[in-house]
Amino acid sequence: MLGLALSAEVVVEDGWAVRDLHLPLGLDGPPGILQGGLAAGLGIGVARVADRFGAPLTSVHARLSAPSPLGATVQARVRSGERVGTYTVETRQGTSVLVSAEVELAGHDSAPLGLDLLDLARVPFPQAEPQDAYPSCFVCGPAPRHPAGLRLHPRPGPAHTIVQPWIPDAVLAGERAGVVDPLLVAAVLDCPTVWAGFEHLQRAGYAGALLAGYHLQVFHDLPVEEPVRVVARWDGLEGRKGRARAALIDEDRTVYALAAALHVAVSELPTL
Repeated sequence: MLGLALSAEVVVEDGWAVRDLHLPLGLDGPPGILQGGLAAGLGIGVARVADRFGAPLTSVHARLSAPSPLGATVQARVRSGERVGTYTVETRQGTSVLVSAEVELAGHDSAPLGLDLLDLARVPFPQAEPQDAYPSCFVCGPAPRHPAGLRLHPRPGPAHTIVQPWIPDAVLAGERAGVVDPLLVAAVLDCPTVWAGFEHLQRAGYAGALLAGYHLQVFHDLPVEEPVRVVARWDGLEGRKGRARAALIDEDRTVYALAAALHVAVSELPTL
């Protein structure tokens, strides 16, 4: 549905399985740049190709070193990690590493107890506030260029939080029918980590932020067409480094996924 395409042809180089990966137009974060959560989550599908066991996604830990250009073909590289069920994945353009990630496909962990984000499970939904800083963002933009753009407008909650309703469309299912593709989970949890701290960023004189590090944990499969909440909390800005967390939860306080994001504040948003 997204238009991402991984080539069937594979070349083995120094223990890496290397394939071409096409990044189509329309999956923007900043204009022309792959949305951060999608970039961080690309390794999930690449690791699946190398995996022999088929266990559900446990976690992704990604470092974003450079913007991933849309409308381009990049290299996707994968090799087995140090532990069973883990894979090291890179996307590259020429000699430049765009994203490096460790993907664990070992089954879901137990959800954390005492999570402060659970306090947002039942608060009233704030008013939606369409934003114009990232107008074409696939997830939160008011005018996405992809036909399946989600238009999840920011809803600022109390004390630098975001509380958004979401009913995932059936088209967002992955390989397993009726379950939202984890790549989309990664994408949806990225944007609110920026919006939870956007007021802080503006006060500090910044135009926005770019995702630099991302850790996603999955605790339950997320069913399509079931109402959930996308919640986020801003944890602070130190210099140009902003940290925030986001979760997918329901009103019964079930945690489906949790993300921790590291953002780098910028005075001007880049375009490609």
